[in-house]
Amino acid sequence: MLTFWIGSFVAEGLLFLISPLWAKRRLLAGIIAIYISCAMLVIWINLGFWLGLLLGVIALFRIFNLSRIIKGRMHTNYLRRVTRRTSLSLYLIHVLALIVLLPFIFIPERAVNFLMIIQLLAGVTAFVITAKTINKLRFKQPDHYMSDAELPTVTVAIPARNETTDLEECLRAVIANNYPKLEIIVLDDCSQGKTADIIRSFAHDGVRFVPGDAPAVRWLAKNQAYQKLYEESSGDLILFIGVDARLGQNTIRSMVNLLNARKKSMLSVLPIRRQSSPAAALIQPMRYWWELALPRRLFNKPPVLSTCWMIGRSDLEKLGGFKAVSHAILPEVYFAREMVKTDQYSFIRSTNDLDVSTVKSFHEQYETAIRTRYPQIRRRPEWALFLTFINLLLLLSPFIFLALSFWLPQINFWIALITCVILTATHVLIVHTTDPANSLLAAFTFPVDAFIEMLIGYVSMIQYEFYTVEWKGRNICIPVMHVVPKLPKL
Repeated sequence: MLTFWIGSFVAEGLLFLISPLWAKRRLLAGIIAIYISCAMLVIWINLGFWLGLLLGVIALFRIFNLSRIIKGRMHTNYLRRVTRRTSLSLYLIHVLALIVLLPFIFIPERAVNFLMIIQLLAGVTAFVITAKTINKLRFKQPDHYMSDAELPTVTVAIPARNETTDLEECLRAVIANNYPKLEIIVLDDCSQGKTADIIRSFAHDGVRFVPGDAPAVRWLAKNQAYQKLYEESSGDLILFIGVDARLGQNTIRSMVNLLNARKKSMLSVLPIRRQSSPAAALIQPMRYWWELALPRRLFNKPPVLSTCWMIGRSDLEKLGGFKAVSHAILPEVYFAREMVKTDQYSFIRSTNDLDVSTVKSFHEQYETAIRTRYPQIRRRPEWALFLTFINLLLLLSPFIFLALSFWLPQINFWIALITCVILTATHVLIVHTTDPANSLLAAFTFPVDAFIEMLIGYVSMIQYEFYTVEWKGRNICIPVMHVVPKLPKL
C-alpha cells in the first residue's frame, strides 16, 4: 500500500526530470492523476477516515497540479518550472502533515489539548498585533505644518475605464481639496462609453484628460495606465487613487505634512467604508486581516493598499517606475517593500483629519477579491493548501471544538470558548476600524467570513489556472499567468 503511494511520487518526479517524458507530458500527467486517485482510494479504505481525508486533500492538489500540465495553457518552460516546484512543495507538505497527524492517531486527547493551546496563543497573538497595529496607524497631527510656499507640488493620478457616476464623485471630491499646488490628471483607458466625456466635462476645474493605449504584451492594462500617468505628471509627489476613493478636503495636505514630519517618501492609506451593506462584511474584512493581524514588518512585507497611495516622483523613478512591475497585480506592494528597506514608507489609517473612504459595491469587492487573492500567494497552489490548513487549524476549528465540547468531555470548553471570543474580538476590531457600520454584525460572522475567504481563494486559483479573470472587460490572465494567447475561433 505505501509502495503504491510512494510510486505515485516517483512517477511524478520522473515526469519533470526526464525530458523525453516531459515531451509526452499531457498523456503521462493524465495517467499519473488516475494512478494517484486509485492510490488514494486504497489508502482511504485501509488507513481510516482522518488519515485518508488528510492524504485525500493533498492528493486533490497533486491532481490539480497535473491538470495544469494537461491544460497546457502556459508557456512550456514556465509551465515545467512552476509545476515542478509545486510538486516538490506538495511532497514536503505531505511529509510534514503526516508528522503532525501522528500524535492525533496515537495520543489523540493530548494532541487535541496541545492544539487548543496553540490556537489560544495564536488568537492572543493576532489580537495583540492587531490592536497595536491599529493604534500605531492612527493619524497624529504633525508638530510642524508647512506653509503654502513650502508645500511640494502634488499630482493626483487616476486611471479610469468604463466609468460613470463613481468617476464624477471621485473627481468632485479631489477638486474640493484645499491643497494649493495640485495637478489632476485622469487617463481614459480605451473606454467604451462616456468615460472620456466625463473627464473632459471637468476641464474647467483643471482636470487634464490623458488618452490611454491598448495594453502592450506583458503589461497589465492598469500598470500601463499608471506608467502613462507617471510620465504625464509634473508633481514632486504623485497620489494614485482609484475611482472608488473619496478624499476629504484636508486629506492631501494632511498626507503631505505627514510625509514631511516623518521624513518618508511613500504613504499608503487604509480607507474607511462609511456606507456599507451587510453583504460587504462577508468579503472585505478578511482582506484586512492580511494587513493588520500579521507581523508583516518582521518579514519586510509592510501593509499596503491600492485605494490611495502617494510616492515621491524621484523615488518612483529610482525604482524603475511601473516598468519594473509591468504584470504585477499589486504594483504598490513592490514599491512599499523597497521603500521600507530604507525606512521611507508609512502606512496610516483613515481618520477625520486624514479622510479617505471607499465606496466599492459588493459585486466590485467580489471581483477585486477574485483578481487579487491568487496573485497574493504568488500564484502557487501549495500556498493555497498551506493556508487552508492554517485557516482550518487556527481560525475555524476552535468554533468546531466549542460545539463538540458539549458532547465530548475530553475537549476543554473554556479554552475553546476563550479562543473563539478572542478571534471574534480581533475580527470586530478590524471591522470597526474599516467598516464601522458592520461592527455589530462582525461579532456573529467571523467563522462564516473565514470560510468564505477560503472559498474565494479557491475560486481565484481555479479561474486563473483554467479559465479567465477579467478586469474592466480585459483578460488579465495572459500577462499574469504567462498564458499563451489563442486566436478566437472563426
